[in-house]
Amino acid sequence: MHCRLNKLNSLLLILILFDMNKLIRKIFFRGNKIKTFFISRLKQSQIQENVFLKTGGSILDISKHHGMICLDPFCVAVWLPSNQLAAIDDNATTIQFKKNSKLNASINVSVIEKIVTTNGALILFKVEKVKNYQLNPLHRLIFFAYLLRSPKNTYNSRKVISALYSYPRSIIVVSYQDEDYRNIFPMDIHSYIEDEGLYILGLRTTNVTLDKILAARKVVVCDTDAVDINTVYDLGKHSSTSPTPIENLPFGTKKSELFGFPVPDFSGSYKEIEIIRHRKMGFHMLLVGKVANAKQLKPDPSSFYHISFLQFQNSNYNSVEAVY
Repeated sequence: MHCRLNKLNSLLLILILFDMNKLIRKIFFRGNKIKTFFISRLKQSQIQENVFLKTGGSILDISKHHGMICLDPFCVAVWLPSNQLAAIDDNATTIQFKKNSKLNASINVSVIEKIVTTNGALILFKVEKVKNYQLNPLHRLIFFAYLLRSPKNTYNSRKVISALYSYPRSIIVVSYQDEDYRNIFPMDIHSYIEDEGLYILGLRTTNVTLDKILAARKVVVCDTDAVDINTVYDLGKHSSTSPTPIENLPFGTKKSELFGFPVPDFSGSYKEIEIIRHRKMGFHMLLVGKVANAKQLKPDPSSFYHISFLQFQNSNYNSVEAVY
């Protein structure tokens, strides 16, 4: 009898908490499902946010010149042309995320390393302190401390991720193959620095494919133009030790022009990249590559993007739901 009462009390507590969650979501977030970020399908031209580097009295637009490179510790890479490098203040640099003139998040960063490139430098920053400004302080407290609580992520890490994804992060598909191995998998820790012809990727050090990419010094990245989100996410569930054979994938592939790596037939463009440098940042390995070949297969292709929950609330982006 005592055991049954304990089970009943536990069930009642779960129901009460569930109702509280529903009520809190309804009051603060119009009943929206609570998650770290939303998924939207966008073209590059449809992105409404901008990212700025505030340093040494200068404010520089780095929207197309920056990218995440590691989540543990949190690190960001920013490329600057040679004529802007003198502006960097190693002791007081902030990355700001804005929409129009509204500040949505800011991150204080410190310099890890400056990598000289042909026309400037790639600067690696470590995230030191973060502030989010979307909605109001009570909304943010309820979201980070109660609705998004997780045993795997700290309160601070939830804030940093929300800030970093205040700028939409595209989901790409990475392709690699050799005589005995091939793998196609998704990721969003990357950036294309078009002005310098560079591509940066942050791959998990536990990914078996990473060592193969480093040995071959080549990789192909593709957009997610004409595919459903479940198919993309399913690619991330495959073990990198024994990936699903190409012939068993739910889409066709073609060979890339230079490397002959498989390119999904849903991609509207792809880039073949020669790895020129790498550095372990922590949980992720930073790969710096030179774009050897950029192929446009369709005009103005789109891709899936991850956008932080708070940023999405005041946007007019459409949501794409993964069904599991």
